[in-house]
Amino acid sequence: MRSFVLKSFLFLLVLGVLAAGAFVAFPGLKYELYRKLPPKIRWNISYALTDKFVVGMVYFVERNNQLLLVRHTYQDKWSLPGGWVERNESFEESARRELREELDIKIDDFEVLEVDKVPRSGIINIAIRGRLKDKQVAIRDGEIYGYRFFDLHRLPEDVIYTHKPYIKRYLDARRPPRQLPVEEPAPPSPPERQLPSP
Repeated sequence: MRSFVLKSFLFLLVLGVLAAGAFVAFPGLKYELYRKLPPKIRWNISYALTDKFVVGMVYFVERNNQLLLVRHTYQDKWSLPGGWVERNESFEESARRELREELDIKIDDFEVLEVDKVPRSGIINIAIRGRLKDKQVAIRDGEIYGYRFFDLHRLPEDVIYTHKPYIKRYLDARRPPRQLPVEEPAPPSPPERQLPSP
């Protein structure tokens, strides 16, 4: 039995080396072989070899020029509400579900502010803005310790570090562009008068 396993291993090793050599010697060979495979097998190969990502979302929920921040039971700092996009969900569906599950609120006027890949990770974050539709907020999720609406110009300092860049970009985008002073044009000089010759 041991010799059979050893012979099988050596056979597969030699076969792998030969296949690798053939792919190096003939670079287009792997694409030709790939094209000849049935679509389902091609899809499975592509799925197995491509990067996988998890899509997270942070929500900018506004009410009367205020921004909603939450405190989680597992963090001692403020953060934006957020959650993960589930399979077959749109961004809007995910935002509605997460905010309803966690804080029993609904938002309107959805806008995707940015899509960002977290460096050295398989996470893509999407920032979404919306206006609060409900008057009341109620904690419905055990991981939310508390919430508060902060004036946009008086946000707390103790915000988790991963959300600070999103908040900074959000506030910068809301500020009106700086108006440069406009110089008044010089008054037109009076027309020259030609004096009569003497």
